[in-house]
Amino acid sequence: MKRMIVFLLAMVVLATTANAEPVRLAIHSCCVTEDATTREILPAFKKYYKEKFGKEVEISASFAGSGTLKNQILGGAPVQVAIFSSELYLDQLKDKGLISSDWRKNPNKGSVIKSVIVFVTRKDNPKGLRTYQDLARPGIKVLHASPDTSGGAQWAIFAIYGAGADLSNLTFTPEDGGVKLLSAVGKNVIAQPESARQTFVQFDAGFGDAIVTYENEALLEKAKGRDYAVSVPRKTIETEWKVARIDRNIRPAQEHAVTEFIKFLYTAEAQRAYAKYGFRPVDARVEKEFHAKYAKVADPFTVDDLGGWQKARKNVIENAWKKTQQK
Repeated sequence: MKRMIVFLLAMVVLATTANAEPVRLAIHSCCVTEDATTREILPAFKKYYKEKFGKEVEISASFAGSGTLKNQILGGAPVQVAIFSSELYLDQLKDKGLISSDWRKNPNKGSVIKSVIVFVTRKDNPKGLRTYQDLARPGIKVLHASPDTSGGAQWAIFAIYGAGADLSNLTFTPEDGGVKLLSAVGKNVIAQPESARQTFVQFDAGFGDAIVTYENEALLEKAKGRDYAVSVPRKTIETEWKVARIDRNIRPAQEHAVTEFIKFLYTAEAQRAYAKYGFRPVDARVEKEFHAKYAKVADPFTVDDLGGWQKARKNVIENAWKKTQQK
């Protein structure tokens, strides 16, 4: 009898210890989400998970260009959740067997936040840069992240191309207005750092006349007190960030927390947190709350108007953009 009591007590202690052990997750998220994620999203989720499920969760997060983060995961980084600005990177992880679930079945086909592409200039916009065509003027110096490592750079290239193209008749030939504009702007690019965030580091150091970037980044820099001017072209692209599970890296003990974390990103609380840092929510009700802070785009378009990610990547980036950089 005494042995049985000792055994039962031991089992209670083990169960209590196991329950006290926090769930540990790791996420990779593109660099522009760092402030919103570390200051708002992660603390709020940890509080939510503890209150609802009585369990501590610890989350480590890494931030860089989406292409860089994708390569780290391919290299073995033990990441359970990825939030990328290019769905091509998620498709590549799926092709390598790291993702087995269908991230497009999440709300909004996996999109968790949105933005648009704009460009940032010096105080009072001294060179009068207001359209993508202005960025092609002789002598204008443009900073633009590398599309090999930055999803934001890919969006920016799509934005420039689409602004010059006839979207009802895409040809991707040298005579295509989008290809011509992309070539002209590309010749004015003086640097292509790894990420959208790093372009601002160089801009702060005095390099360049303009940065082609996300609206949320422009709003964040303005909120920090930077006296930059923000130009919103009348025709530009709507961007989105996708979230996915990295299934191969998820252990049974992490499964529930991973599911709840992805669901949490779509809650009004998380959407408001993203909106505070300049992102456009995918929750229509939350977007209405913050509607006044976003620029109105007269003629927006999407990557689907360019034929979808695969076609746009091949024709606009690989064939058109990279040829402009072969100087």
